[in-house]
Amino acid sequence: MLKRFVVALLASSTLTCGTLGFGGAQAQPATGTQAASLDTVIVTARKRAENEQQVPIAITALSQDDLDRLNIRTIEDLRYVSPSVYIAPTTFRQDTLNITIRGQRNFDAPSGGGNPGLGFDTASAVYKDGVYYARAIGLTGSLFDIENVQVLKGPQGTLVGRNTTGGAVLYHSREPEAEFGGYARATLGDYGRAGLQGAINLPLSDQFFLRIALNTENQKGYISNLYFDPVTGERNNQPAFGSKKLGGIFSLKWQPDETFKLLMRADLAVEHGTGSTYHDLGYFVGTALSQGRTSVCNIPGTCVGFTDLRGRPIAPYYLNASATSVSGVNPSPAAYNALLNSVDRQQKAGFWTAEQAVSNLYSGHYQTYSATADKDFGDIDVRWMGAYRTWKNFGRAVSRGQPFETNTYLYQFPNYQSWQSELTVNGTGLGDRLKWTSGLFYFRERSPNDGGYLYLFLPSAGSAPSPVAGRQLTVTDSSRNSEDNASYAFYAQATYKLLPTTRVTAGIRYTYDERFAHIATQTVRTPATQATSNTVVNGVFNPAGFTFESITYAGQTNACALTNANGVLLPLAQCSADIKRSFHKPTYTLAVDQDLWDGTMVYATLRSGYRSGAINTQAINPAVLVAKPEQVTDYEIGVKADWDVAGMPLRTNFALYHTSYHDIQVQTSLPNVTLATAVGGGSCTQAVFNAGQCLGNFNDNVTLNAKAAKIYGVEWDLTLLPTDWLTLGTSGSYIDPRYTDFTFTPPAGYLLPTGTTNLSGTPIPVPTWQTNHTASANLGTDLAGLPLGDTVFTAHYYWQSRYLADLRTFHPSQRTSPYGLLNFRLQFTDFGHKSADLSFFMNNVANEEACLPEYNGALNSAPNGTFGVANTSGVLQCVPLPPRMSGVQLQYKF
Repeated sequence: MLKRFVVALLASSTLTCGTLGFGGAQAQPATGTQAASLDTVIVTARKRAENEQQVPIAITALSQDDLDRLNIRTIEDLRYVSPSVYIAPTTFRQDTLNITIRGQRNFDAPSGGGNPGLGFDTASAVYKDGVYYARAIGLTGSLFDIENVQVLKGPQGTLVGRNTTGGAVLYHSREPEAEFGGYARATLGDYGRAGLQGAINLPLSDQFFLRIALNTENQKGYISNLYFDPVTGERNNQPAFGSKKLGGIFSLKWQPDETFKLLMRADLAVEHGTGSTYHDLGYFVGTALSQGRTSVCNIPGTCVGFTDLRGRPIAPYYLNASATSVSGVNPSPAAYNALLNSVDRQQKAGFWTAEQAVSNLYSGHYQTYSATADKDFGDIDVRWMGAYRTWKNFGRAVSRGQPFETNTYLYQFPNYQSWQSELTVNGTGLGDRLKWTSGLFYFRERSPNDGGYLYLFLPSAGSAPSPVAGRQLTVTDSSRNSEDNASYAFYAQATYKLLPTTRVTAGIRYTYDERFAHIATQTVRTPATQATSNTVVNGVFNPAGFTFESITYAGQTNACALTNANGVLLPLAQCSADIKRSFHKPTYTLAVDQDLWDGTMVYATLRSGYRSGAINTQAINPAVLVAKPEQVTDYEIGVKADWDVAGMPLRTNFALYHTSYHDIQVQTSLPNVTLATAVGGGSCTQAVFNAGQCLGNFNDNVTLNAKAAKIYGVEWDLTLLPTDWLTLGTSGSYIDPRYTDFTFTPPAGYLLPTGTTNLSGTPIPVPTWQTNHTASANLGTDLAGLPLGDTVFTAHYYWQSRYLADLRTFHPSQRTSPYGLLNFRLQFTDFGHKSADLSFFMNNVANEEACLPEYNGALNSAPNGTFGVANTSGVLQCVPLPPRMSGVQLQYKF
């Protein structure tokens, strides 16, 4: 045992350094016996069961055992094991995942919600048991009772469908079986982790089989909240990133014979979480003045005090400030939560701490019901799937982890619904030389009265909210907005064997999308008077009080947030717009794959992808609401080979790709100058605006399509079996994604902002390098004579380089850092010879302090108002990844 354990640790150390020593052995084609030592992985990437090594697509496939061995609990964890994949929650919301594959990212709104409802589609599709999960919300559930997970790289626009410009994630639950059985699993760990999971398979008769899988999991937050207000005595000790999850999968299968089966599923889940937060890493000082004071005064509560939206006074950190210096640290208890004080305390308390006045709590209820019928007619197999999915989701995103409340987004999705139907026909012909697939796809989703409420107050007001322009609380109410989208598609694909070792694949899909949005966004400014209301275009004064956070403000101005095509705010009585658009696009796949010899295939694939056009419900001008569809053309060459290296089985998979990316959907803030004039009269031109001489302008969220980008990358995946008890694996990716033409012409009534907007030549924010390395050793059976069963030790190490970012308008200290995470797992299989498995695990063994950056790849700089503005001062912030976590797991099979 000692020898094997030492070898396993040495292998783990070698892999951690990112190298595999093959001792100069000459690689040879694997023989049939040696190749059998490597697992045969069955995937359904082309809607039929195939050996992954024979599919001309780069794929990462994992079983439930793989997920357990590598400590993968959710879809988010796939980024640690799959090349070119980066998955992370939005920095605003714990329950919304941004899935990035090969540089293709989900659209993420720059405002507080993190995702603008149903307006923009994802870049990488997620399918569970064949059901399309169209939204990035609610993908954080635990992976349990899983048959397999498949990550498909590159556009999958023929068979998998729309909105797969980057790739797709497919995962399948276990089906009911003909034999009685099941398992029960209990997990305990630090940070209050406790979970129970189990499944039972019940053969009800010779034809009916039932499977029930249940999971409950609680995890206390790993970021300690140290918020305290010495003036009121109030505390908030709710740790961030805590969760409670409850899920169940109920499956019933009717299989009267070998040619037909009907599978019905109900997949139910409930989640509650304590939300995300930021940790303050420090601060930096720029050169741009803050209202005539030195630059450090840009940071809230540094030189000017204010009262936040909870009525808590924040006294300034410095007593004196001029255009050149600050002095005199304020000893007042009211200055305790000035941001610089909070930064200093967090540095002393440690990396996994925050001081957030209000926690970002959320809750979600998700239900999916599906039925799949499969009939085999010999050479033809017909499969139909229908599904209904509904969910409700509510929560808040508050002030980026700050010890005061000035920016709060209350989001809501009260009644999301989607319907899906898909007919797939698989066939063979010409003596099995031809394999073909065709199908029809229908999808519809609707979400009435979604959106939410954004409450915004500027600390630079230097007071509590008051009835003076620039000092009011502004509320944006988008709760009346609704969306209704539909998609129709036909697809067909065939693979023909030209020669015994040569195959050609060709496929096409035609997609037609319909999108509808009802937009009725309004604003409230409070406190208000008739005089302040008169300064708002089409504003209506309401003397009634407005209450937020138990504080009632006197008077409010109600106004429409939408404009006409000329940029003029609409009257409140006309405050709505119905936008309907349709988009359509054919996408294709062409591939050639060639067996060089037994166990080795090379391939070349050309394919296109399409992401539907969008209606941006956060924009306010109907002339700039709609984004055109995105288009992707992808070229990939690769090799998949099983070898023999000095008697050791070796699997080597490589893929090299180039992606041409057009009409990239973006949202940016542009100055609306429809009503603006130059100081002293005249038009507000670009030159006048750049000189800061315009009056009456304001910023709009505008939907645009950047022209083009290029993405180059390489991926590798190697598995080596040096002995029958040791498995070594290494995989990784390199990517170079860059905007090649980000230019655009501002729509009528708009100008370019004074900051940088042309990102041509700059990188798309993703890590350049990602690698992961695994060593798994079976240390023997019943070690030291103890009834331990098989003892398996697994070490897994993930490393990524710094996050790419355009830093032209950011401070150098906002650059991210590379990091590596090491996990261990020790498992005793058939523990005690009682059909039990006992496991001990530890994640982030080295307690690495690793950060999630902002969406643009840079560390945040509070306050939000100066984020990305050159030469201003700011507080460095990031969302910390989990610290070292360990636990024990016991599973019993029956």
